Amino acid sequence: MAILETIHSPADLKALTQIQLNELAGEVRAFLVEQTSRTGGHLSPNLGVVELTFALHRVFSSPKDAIVWDTGHQAYVHKLVTGRAAQFASLRQADGMSGYPSRKESEHDLVENSHASTSLSYALGIAEARLRKKIGGYVVAVIGDGALTGGMAYEALNQIAHLHPPNLIIILNDNGRSYAPTVGGLARHLAQLRVDPRYERIKDDISRLLRDLPLVGSTADQAAYRVKEGLKQLLQPSTMFESLGIKYAGLVDGHDEPALEEVLQRSKKLHEPVVVHVVTEKGHGYGPAVDDDVDKLHGVSAFDPLTGRPRRTEMKYTDVFGDAIMTAATTHPDMCAITAAMASSTGLLNFAKEFPDRFFDVGICEQHAVTFAAGLALAGMHPVVCIYSTFLARAFDQTIMDVALHKLPVTFIIDRAGVTGPDGASHHGIFDLSYLRLIPNLKIAAPRDATELCALLETALATDGPVAIRFPSSAIPAVPDLPVEPLPVGRWEELRKGGDAVIFAVGRMVEVAVEAAERLEVQGVVCAVVNARWVKPVDPRIVDWARSHPAVITVEDNVGTGGFGGAVLEALAPHGLAGRVRTLALPDAFLPQGKAADILREHGLDAAGVAAAVYQAVRGPAVKEKATD
Repeated sequence: MAILETIHSPADLKALTQIQLNELAGEVRAFLVEQTSRTGGHLSPNLGVVELTFALHRVFSSPKDAIVWDTGHQAYVHKLVTGRAAQFASLRQADGMSGYPSRKESEHDLVENSHASTSLSYALGIAEARLRKKIGGYVVAVIGDGALTGGMAYEALNQIAHLHPPNLIIILNDNGRSYAPTVGGLARHLAQLRVDPRYERIKDDISRLLRDLPLVGSTADQAAYRVKEGLKQLLQPSTMFESLGIKYAGLVDGHDEPALEEVLQRSKKLHEPVVVHVVTEKGHGYGPAVDDDVDKLHGVSAFDPLTGRPRRTEMKYTDVFGDAIMTAATTHPDMCAITAAMASSTGLLNFAKEFPDRFFDVGICEQHAVTFAAGLALAGMHPVVCIYSTFLARAFDQTIMDVALHKLPVTFIIDRAGVTGPDGASHHGIFDLSYLRLIPNLKIAAPRDATELCALLETALATDGPVAIRFPSSAIPAVPDLPVEPLPVGRWEELRKGGDAVIFAVGRMVEVAVEAAERLEVQGVVCAVVNARWVKPVDPRIVDWARSHPAVITVEDNVGTGGFGGAVLEALAPHGLAGRVRTLALPDAFLPQGKAADILREHGLDAAGVAAAVYQAVRGPAVKEKATD
């Protein structure tokens, strides 16, 4: 019987011999490759933490000892050793197992953590609360070197150094990468430690030397202490953590399970916060991931497990944007691009290679990315900040106060807007229209197709002020010819005429609205459809459209609270027309994982659902069912 089949809890893991652990590591890696090849998911981060996860669960006693995973996509192995192997076939599927830690799945999942750089703050809060409530056990935070570039991590380290909780242990999982190679001064610092074989030898030699210094009397004691500290500063390589006063234990081979257990046991005995520096290889044990130069198969869709290549390749909005920004760069010399550690995921790889002096990867630092863009714009450049919708929310204040307040020409390219699917509540981009629409001076656009995306990029680059362009993570039916002409700011597009109702739709919902109108026409309801590609500013012709139609329906893939429907209501209310409006949007809720089409259908945002809602608004609820025949 495979050893993995016998693991139902961490207690089962603790009972294994070292030979069995080695066999289990191989089984786990083969299992993860096979499972994620079917469902997609975060493959290489988990292949890199197999031995580390084993050691954590053998040395500590979860959930008595709290384990907090930063950017929880590295918790698949943790899920396996806490008894969830049988659920992996449903990974990232509707009603299935989450791709991140999930409190509803297991008592071993303490924090539903899927955004980077938060684990140290969570862990410090838990540790301090436990001390005050006299609850025993350790709190262990596992953070990667990529997540350690985020500002929150530094803020937490500062507070950890101040409070000095004796029950907190920090595991620095250092593989030199986030999605891509980790950048910045911290990355260079960690790299120097990784490649300097003298570190541990010098550290041990100095420790022995200092132990032999004689101590006689208080004055001699003080002098000896100063000598010791001076020697340490002179000879021993210092780390950022030690400079803060946090104990540093490193370096440890992250694939040497016995060595990991040994250093973790020693760390428990220190009774002070300690950073255990573990060096791992992303994608360890799976050739296609190790050999991949882009992102080491970080996040994958379904793929061939023999080669690591995707089973299907589709052109997406992100790919089109990548082509469009390359074209735009040739005619806009002041334009530059910024990513927060996600060059490949936001379509910037080719731009980075072709225009390296105009490309900036700031690490997982969304707040810094936006204010950095503001600084570039203040000095005459036009930055394009490429970021996922869910991650732009982290830089909300900077978008308001650093960009919009100064009316700076910064373009926000907001990928993965709307319902994104398998990554669940933390990654759906369903709030951006709401939180962006309230910002003065900011123009907001949502293209209906790939051609319009390219045109809106040209519009934004020609605009003297901030512009946000949001689009979904979905395939496109056709690739546009480049270049394209810019579009007038605030000008909507009437796609169909009709007297019974007018449908205002944004982004991906435009094609849904067109299909709904075609269904309704068969049933005798003739609707106008307007592509409201500018969510802000609203086209002033909206008043005329509303006056000439007894029913006004808005359709968006954003939460209804404060979204596009709210913009239409606000525009029509002063004219006494708000009573004609019915808004179709997502609910005020965190949506579960699942296929985007299924989630939209569930909330009436497919063609049949929109047609039913329009029919009811025009003809009344008694014949509502006809629209879905």
